[in-house]
Amino acid sequence: MLALLHRVPKGRVTTYKALARAAGNENLARVIGRILSQNKEVDKYPCYKVVRSDGRIGGYSLGVREKIRRLKREGIGVKNNRIIDFERMVFEFDEKLKRKN
Repeated sequence: MLALLHRVPKGRVTTYKALARAAGNENLARVIGRILSQNKEVDKYPCYKVVRSDGRIGGYSLGVREKIRRLKREGIGVKNNRIIDFERMVFEFDEKLKRKN
């Protein structure tokens, strides 16, 4: 599941729900969140790119400020802890990508 994070293009985000759906069950979004919160290899697996389905930032093991800093470094705008222009920035995994896992 963590390997799916590498498929999120630079300058884009995905959601916990989309990641859960790509992993096989969109009802496991909260489980995905818990797994990401325990990620010890934050530079290898860019979980800072995963946000809530409404565009809110959500948590991050290194803190929300660091998550926002990393998002902004990729050119992703954040205002009031939300992704600016979220609908355009969100990446959804397609069926072809899901089958590769």
